[in-house]
Amino acid sequence: MSAEPSPEVRVDTSGSYCPVPILELAKACRGLPAGTVVELWATDPGVRADLPAWCEATGNALLRLEQQGERFVARVLRVGS
Repeated sequence: MSAEPSPEVRVDTSGSYCPVPILELAKACRGLPAGTVVELWATDPGVRADLPAWCEATGNALLRLEQQGERFVARVLRVGS
């Protein structure tokens, strides 16, 4: 089993609600090269449904989505250009 790459960019949307976490993640991903790992911090439980849907729609890969106390922590691998 290979180790998950460390995040290179972190987007903290704690305290924001839909659609802000996904909008901020999308903005952060613009212009990043393929292979960049972006970590998203969110407190909106809607991210559990919104993030996998966004990844599927954009072709980016969801590496991890877990709840750590009040915070959801996700790692997304930027795919494509």
